[in-house]
Amino acid sequence: MRHFLFEFITGGGLSEQPLSKNLIGEGEVMIQTLLKELRELDDTEISLTRDSRLDLFDNNIRQYVVKEQIEKRLPEFIKESDVCWLIAPETDSCLEDYAKSFIKHGKLFIGSSPDAIKIASSKYLTNKLLSQAGINVVETRWCNEEFSESKNGWVIKPDDGVGGEDASLIKEKKDLSDLLKKAALKKMLVQPFLQGKHLSMSLLVYNDDVRLLACNKQYVDIDKGSIKLKGIGVNECLSYKDEMLYLAKKIVSTISGFAGYIGVDLIAVDDELVVLEINPRFTTAYAGISRSISANVTSMILNTFLNKKLPDIQLNSAIPIRINI
Repeated sequence: MRHFLFEFITGGGLSEQPLSKNLIGEGEVMIQTLLKELRELDDTEISLTRDSRLDLFDNNIRQYVVKEQIEKRLPEFIKESDVCWLIAPETDSCLEDYAKSFIKHGKLFIGSSPDAIKIASSKYLTNKLLSQAGINVVETRWCNEEFSESKNGWVIKPDDGVGGEDASLIKEKKDLSDLLKKAALKKMLVQPFLQGKHLSMSLLVYNDDVRLLACNKQYVDIDKGSIKLKGIGVNECLSYKDEMLYLAKKIVSTISGFAGYIGVDLIAVDDELVVLEINPRFTTAYAGISRSISANVTSMILNTFLNKKLPDIQLNSAIPIRINI
């Protein structure tokens, strides 16, 4: 079976733009995990694209070196494969647009529908849909709307940002008011900062059904108003597994079209789960799940799409795995 892998950051999506070490690091973790786990399967041929500024892999795989815009060449790579895998950010409709191309040109695309991606790519739209379904969400407003009082301060973030990108914590209302006057923030969101446990859940979704892969702790660093994710404790929070599975089922019944690996960022306030955002793609936690549950999670995802059926997954014997970013 021929697999084509495209990881946006390391695979040439930014071939004509600067590459940051942080973005490269996260991209490498995910693409190397996908590579390793696919190579464990029988009868597997793998190809991928690689930004010309990065070293090639030593593995016995076909690597297309990318020096300029990737979009024109992608269809030919996709058409040569039996299965195609996509890892890309939601920002500026990037993930949605690539998903459309992969579906158009590929035989089997491992990922969610463009419609589901479009919804999840907007934190504001996701927030409103989940709220209407009775799911606990953090109050979310556009920066040019009236905002609520908050004793802990406010978080300002892009509607389609990834991994805390450009997110800031503002403690004083005066400082927040000054920022909101800037025209550049009109497409930004403001949320009250919630004190609680930073969590996430990793899901395997297919045909509007779901399995829980991991209950994760997020190690978040806040320094001078900047919010950064520093690490993930994969399956460190199994005490929440029943609540997380119940919440996951409500989410996929509310937003149709999710498929494959999905990440959901949460915060537990007085042990009540509140949804912050949905990531319709691989997240960093993916890199530790197979070790945690002693199974090849990539094989699980692939077989779900091939057999059109979700596997049974038990987390009772899962062990915690720490991933530093």
